[in-house]
Amino acid sequence: MAGVLYERVSRDLMDRLRRDDLETGDMLPSEAVLCEEYGVSRITIRAAIAQLVDRGLLVRRPGVGTFVTGRNSTARDFNLVGFIEEERLYQATPVHNVTEPADQEVAQALSLPFGTLIRRIRTHVHRDDGAPITVADGFSPDTDAGRQTESDLAQVLATAIAMGNRIKRRVHRAEQRLVPEAVTGDVAGFLTVPEGTPAICAHRTVYTVKDAPIYFQRVWYHPEFYSFNVDLIRRDGSSGIGLVDE
Repeated sequence: MAGVLYERVSRDLMDRLRRDDLETGDMLPSEAVLCEEYGVSRITIRAAIAQLVDRGLLVRRPGVGTFVTGRNSTARDFNLVGFIEEERLYQATPVHNVTEPADQEVAQALSLPFGTLIRRIRTHVHRDDGAPITVADGFSPDTDAGRQTESDLAQVLATAIAMGNRIKRRVHRAEQRLVPEAVTGDVAGFLTVPEGTPAICAHRTVYTVKDAPIYFQRVWYHPEFYSFNVDLIRRDGSSGIGLVDE
């Protein structure tokens, strides 16, 4: 029954997200309020919220509350999980280091006003045999306390972790959206593919433990060197008790 209850609460909260009763950035009512509203225990409310956090629709901010991320509830049924603390496999070589106005996506990712000056560092990554792997643009606030530097790229740690260590902001998580993009200009040239070639581009935002965004990246992967594997399981986690295994 408990499983049925938390699924029911989770579905109702998701419906509220779809109807925009809860909008991007809104804080979810407290557990006590939700317990009273749904007539269930705290355990049930926590299980329902955890399910929506796992799907990326809500995010917990320790000591503050649970907030609506604004992601499309119909587009998050399929999740990939990765790790951001891995050591570097290849050295990133800086090729541009400039200050420029933030475009709409960068400004939104970093919670800055549109047009705010930001630091952009473009890097190239090669395999040991010289084959190009990625082109990446890294964006950070252009302030002494917040900008990425080329020294962060020289560390054996992932750039975001090295940057967080340097500015004394502990990195907690990152969100990444993978989209197909036709590469052009310098990106196509470095990847040694014709202009207009489809490639996977990762749009990645890195957050601190207080869920403050500190770093945004666009990473274009060479189409011959990027793939991923996915394990698919039953949503309810059940194992099909009573059925015959073959």
